[in-house]
Amino acid sequence: MRGLLWAAEPAPEEIRSLAIEDLALLGDPRALDPLAAFIWDPNPRIQQAALRAVALFQHRRAEEILGNVVRHPRLPDALKIQALSGLLYQRTPTARRVVQDVAADSRVGYAVQNAARSVASQWEAAPAATP
Repeated sequence: MRGLLWAAEPAPEEIRSLAIEDLALLGDPRALDPLAAFIWDPNPRIQQAALRAVALFQHRRAEEILGNVVRHPRLPDALKIQALSGLLYQRTPTARRVVQDVAADSRVGYAVQNAARSVASQWEAAPAATP
């Protein structure tokens, strides 16, 4: 709870960023929805910290958040590329399908599409997750 308060309270950017990343270290998936809300923070550093924290969870909700970031038309490409890397950690068939769909979708832009291709190629090298 204190982590959420530090992350949400007006505080120096560095303190908020660390508090957000610390939420992931707790390993409690109940933090995923508040973390998803921080992806919409106007500060890019806070957005990136929230996405890093979400990506540390190997959970269905984390996968959903990462997929939504990749597909969202208004989020910056840098966040989408970061989310693609997080999907690799999920190691599920649905995460892989999202990566493959983005790799084949020219509407997402070259940088995101290229990042998806890179993540897809890494898929074969990493071990699969167990349910």
